[in-house]
Amino acid sequence: MPKKIIKKETKIKKIDLSSSGKVIQVPLVTAIIFSLILAGASLAVGVVLMKIKTKISGLDITNDSVKLTSKNVFAATKTDKPQLDFYVMSFCPYGNQIETTIRPIFDLLGDKVELRPRYIFDKIEGSLANYCKTSSPDPAQCETYVKNSGGQLKNIADCQQQIAVMVKNCNDESKYLKIGNNLYSSLHGRIEANQDVREICAYNLATDKKLWWDFIKNTNDNCTSTNADTCWEEQAKKAGLDTNKITECFNKEAGALIEKEIADTTKYSIQGSPSLMIGEQAFPPEVDAASTDKNIKINDKVFSLANTRTPDVIKEALCSAFAKAPKECKTVLADPNAAANAAAGGAAPAAGCQ
Repeated sequence: MPKKIIKKETKIKKIDLSSSGKVIQVPLVTAIIFSLILAGASLAVGVVLMKIKTKISGLDITNDSVKLTSKNVFAATKTDKPQLDFYVMSFCPYGNQIETTIRPIFDLLGDKVELRPRYIFDKIEGSLANYCKTSSPDPAQCETYVKNSGGQLKNIADCQQQIAVMVKNCNDESKYLKIGNNLYSSLHGRIEANQDVREICAYNLATDKKLWWDFIKNTNDNCTSTNADTCWEEQAKKAGLDTNKITECFNKEAGALIEKEIADTTKYSIQGSPSLMIGEQAFPPEVDAASTDKNIKINDKVFSLANTRTPDVIKEALCSAFAKAPKECKTVLADPNAAANAAAGGAAPAAGCQ
C-alpha cells in the first residue's frame, strides 16, 4: 500500500465545498499561488504545497474502499455501537472547530458511540531533496504564476525568490518529525505532528474519554503549532491525564501510530481537515454537483448541506447508524460554532486546511 496520502497532482479544476454544495472553478496556477502565500506561515512548506495543489482534485478523487451512499442520501450501516472517525490536524482551525462541534455529541451519547479522532500525516518517500524538488512549483513558470496571482506576487523575481525559500525550508530536516530513517510531518510542521501523536496517545490511554475531550479543549484554547511542545503538558495535567504515560507512548509508539493513520487516510482518500466517516461511509455523502438539490436526506429527515457540520445534523447521521437508537437521539443539539459558521457562509474546505 502506498505510504503517501497525496500521490499526484491532477489537472481537474474544481473544488467541492461539500457542506454547502458549492463548486468553485479554480485555475491550477491559482492553487499553486495560494500554496506560495501559505508557505510563509508553514513549517513544512513542501507538505503545504502538496496539500493545496491537490485541493483542486477534491471532488473527483475516489477510492473503491470507501462505501459512498447514493447521491444526496445518507444511509448508514446499522450497528449496536456506531463509530464516527473525524480526521483532523491538531492546529487546523477547521479541525479545531469540528472538535468543538462534536463535543456536545459526546456529552449527549457518551460511550453509546465511538467518537474517534484521526490525524492526517505525510511521510517523505525517498530522499528529502528529491521530494522537495518534485513537490515545489517550477520557477520557469513564474511568469504564469505572477499573471494569475491577483497581485500577490509582485514580479517574476519575487516569485522565484518565494519558491527558493519554499525549497530551502522544505529541505530543512529539522522541520520534520524524524523516527528512525523516516521523516513525517503534519500540515503545520513538526510541532503539530508531535501534538498529533500526543493526542492519539492520550485518547488511547484515557479510559474516561471526557479527560481527552477536556485536554483537546485546553490545548485548542491555550497552545499553538509553535509552542505546543512546551505547552501541552500543563493542559494535559489540568484535564487529569497522566503526562508520563503520554510521553512514554510517544517515545515508544509514535512511528507505528503514524503509519496506521497514513494507511487509513490513504485507504479512504482523506485529504481535508476535517473529514468525517461514520463506519466506512463518508459524511456528508457524495452530492451531485450538477444538481439543484442542495439538501441531504437522513432517514426521513431532510437537511441543508450548509448545516452538515453542525452538532445536530452529525448527531442525526450518527444516530441513524444505530440498530436501535437510544432516547438521547431525540435531543436537539445547539451549534456552538453558529457565529463562526455564519461568518464563513456555512462552508468548510474540501481539502487541506485554511
